[in-house]
Amino acid sequence: MLKPNYHWILKQADETKTHALADALHISSLTARLLVLRGIDRPEKAKIFLHPEKVQFCDPMEMLGMREAAARIVRAVRDGEAIRVFGDYDADGVTSTALMIRALGKMGAKVSSYIPNRFTDGYGPNVRAVERAGNDQVKLIVTVDSGIAALEAASKAKELGIDYIVTDHHEPPAILPDAFAILNPKQPGCDYPFKGLSGAGVALKLVQAVCSGPADDNWIALAAIGTIADLVPMRAENRLIVSRGLQIIGGGSLAGIDALKIKAGISGAVDSDMIGFQLAPRLNAAGRLADADTALRLLLSDDGEEAALLASRLEELNRQRKALADQIMLEADKEASDYCRRGDKALVIAGKGWHQGVIGIVASRVVEKYYRPTVILSIDQQSGTAKGSGRSIDGFNLYLGLKKSAGNLTQFGGHQMAAGLSLPADRIDAFREDFNRAAEESLDDQAFIPRLAVDGECTPDQITVKQIEEMERLAPFGTDNPRPAFRMNAVRLSKIGAVGREKAHLKVMFQGRDQELDGIGFGLGGRLEQISPIDCPSVIGNCSINEWNGFRKPQFLIEDLRIDGPQIFDWRSDRKIREKISGLPPESATLLAFHPESAEELGIAGGITLFEPGMSVRQPDLVLLDLPDQEDQLSELAGNSPLVHRIYAVFYHRHEHYFTSFPSRKHFVWYYALIRQEHSFMLDAMARKIARHKGWSEQTIHFMTRVFFELGFVKIDKGFLTENSAPVKAPLTASLTYRKEKKQLEMEDLFCYSPLSSLKTWFEKRINDRDKATEPEGTMNGL
Repeated sequence: MLKPNYHWILKQADETKTHALADALHISSLTARLLVLRGIDRPEKAKIFLHPEKVQFCDPMEMLGMREAAARIVRAVRDGEAIRVFGDYDADGVTSTALMIRALGKMGAKVSSYIPNRFTDGYGPNVRAVERAGNDQVKLIVTVDSGIAALEAASKAKELGIDYIVTDHHEPPAILPDAFAILNPKQPGCDYPFKGLSGAGVALKLVQAVCSGPADDNWIALAAIGTIADLVPMRAENRLIVSRGLQIIGGGSLAGIDALKIKAGISGAVDSDMIGFQLAPRLNAAGRLADADTALRLLLSDDGEEAALLASRLEELNRQRKALADQIMLEADKEASDYCRRGDKALVIAGKGWHQGVIGIVASRVVEKYYRPTVILSIDQQSGTAKGSGRSIDGFNLYLGLKKSAGNLTQFGGHQMAAGLSLPADRIDAFREDFNRAAEESLDDQAFIPRLAVDGECTPDQITVKQIEEMERLAPFGTDNPRPAFRMNAVRLSKIGAVGREKAHLKVMFQGRDQELDGIGFGLGGRLEQISPIDCPSVIGNCSINEWNGFRKPQFLIEDLRIDGPQIFDWRSDRKIREKISGLPPESATLLAFHPESAEELGIAGGITLFEPGMSVRQPDLVLLDLPDQEDQLSELAGNSPLVHRIYAVFYHRHEHYFTSFPSRKHFVWYYALIRQEHSFMLDAMARKIARHKGWSEQTIHFMTRVFFELGFVKIDKGFLTENSAPVKAPLTASLTYRKEKKQLEMEDLFCYSPLSSLKTWFEKRINDRDKATEPEGTMNGL
């Protein structure tokens, strides 16, 4: 048995709707099921979803405040008023800022920008920045991806006579800023049909409203990056923005985006994963380590050489960001492990001088590894304060958890899954206790097993290039439209191994009825030693097309796997038994021998359990070092050990009977006829003579002699054999030597030389017999 890393949740779809949709659109049931699970259960809706390129943008004028905002910007451009765009330092904020500046610049506006510094200014618009704008004779401020909660900045702008337009997408607070206009589809009274836009998406709507003629493709490319980076729902208008944006980016767009693609090693077609995991982190790196100016300048550059230099700077910042995060994770991991061992339900980990720009990344990594609500704090010794970032798990509202611990905090904010906070350094221990108490009140033991949602089940034969291409029509994938995940149940493996640097990745070949399917599990190489070649694992993963050297093959990307039932590992001819054994966790492994001398002959010192009748093994890993004297001993052990999940078969034996010729009945008949003919002879001399004449081994002749002696057919005295003239008739099986040798031969045949599949069948039968015997009366197994 191999346990999965996740708790698998198979989504339930309406099968009637699935079949109806498949028939109406002439698509596979797998694809139809995906649509139904996403709430796309009618043909007309499905056609729109599968063809986002045919969808039209919503009318921007439907957004509350748009007419006023657009008219004010047009007037500012016409009158030559200075406009300043207030942005944010993450990828959504930087792309929003670049989009707005490019559009206003195209209109001929006098436009400048301000993006706060994470470390000196904090998040969002602030009073000092508004005052600087006033000093610079700015008449209009437009916020992007921020401002909905910045009440003081809006009030200061009004005080200074600066018109203030907010464009944002975050949840509006109870009290809104006193602004000239607010554009946020989530604000009360806004009838805009789609509420899930990113900051860049809202900025795009404003640009569409103020700019006559068709939208610039590069504006859509910028909006697509912001939309993907900010993890907003990949539905409705966001799908249109992203699908068009990806086409533009893939074909070549702004000099800065193209330069960033080169640094990321991206060429050709681009998908949402490439943006989310390769381009966006590089844009974010500037704001995490310094300020976002480098990222903004890159997206505003139209010069290839300048863009290449700026992209190189971002690449270096991204490397530094990774190194910092790796180092902090190394330190935080030790504490996290200690807290988990003592039973903490939530983790609060603090370090002196940890870089504030990457502690959110570290919090996410800790959650991924330990699956507990986590807060990472950076302590400033000079000020005696700590600032931190938190990340949560399903079932625990991080914001409410912080609220219950608020007596220790200076300030905090965020939502269910992510938050920021600050507190005095001397309150960290008290905060840890309160935060853990909040987690204990909300979470039970099942909550700490991460869940993995599965869209459906499939077989290796169903995963074809054609099927994957059809499912790709659901792209772009992202939040609320995840890449489809499928489960394959108990699938046979025709190949298994590890590939990549340090053998980090698991490579398998799934055996279907009509075709084989490549499978790879990135980062799962360590599981190779936990999988026997005859195991039939159940796996969860995504489907992709592997293109190499002009060939296109389907591929299954394994995310998690499990193996049900007992596992048998073949160590029977392995010359590195001691190394293999040392690789097993001592707390979970039993090394069992039937004979005390076996451990010494194998070179294993200590830690050996000797078999005793009626014993039970209570650990999951059982190493069978040698052969039992009787098969029944092993049957009894298997039947008494329900906690054993993995059996490692060594079955060392000093003498190999299997390859010694076991005499047939004809051998015995011929030899006995010779004895009857000769009546008596010196045994050793006759054995040598027979061996030369018949080609038998002397060992075989002496064995038959012992059998005849036990049956009373001959007498032996001082090496001299004499025929018994009046023997009692008896079968060969009446001889203990005959039965023991034959039984030993059969045991060797089964346990030492039979295929591993036969060995597994033997153990499964004993385990199944045990399970049936322990079923309560009236149990109907399998129903």
